[in-house]
Amino acid sequence: MKKSIDHGVADNMMERLLHAYHTEGLNIAEPQILERLGNAAGLDSSDVRTLLGGNDYAERVRADERRAAECGVTGVPSLVIGGQSPVSGVQTPEELHRLLN
Repeated sequence: MKKSIDHGVADNMMERLLHAYHTEGLNIAEPQILERLGNAAGLDSSDVRTLLGGNDYAERVRADERRAAECGVTGVPSLVIGGQSPVSGVQTPEELHRLLN
């Protein structure tokens, strides 16, 4: 499973997750939905089930959580730009443009 994710499948899967949640209104916490989306993204169904039943990526997730807390992130979506304090990721396009420039 790690090999598939480490070779570009993660971006495809993220797009599918976002579309499923925001456009289709699917519960992306459901293992069956995650398996279907993973399969559509090019992952083997048995690999998805193994990943969901294990903790192969638990330390990476905990490290991301620690790093976010160290930056002061307390909610999502948040943006940390240029090492500054986090700001809400929900911004108008004009405000995002201003923040990024």
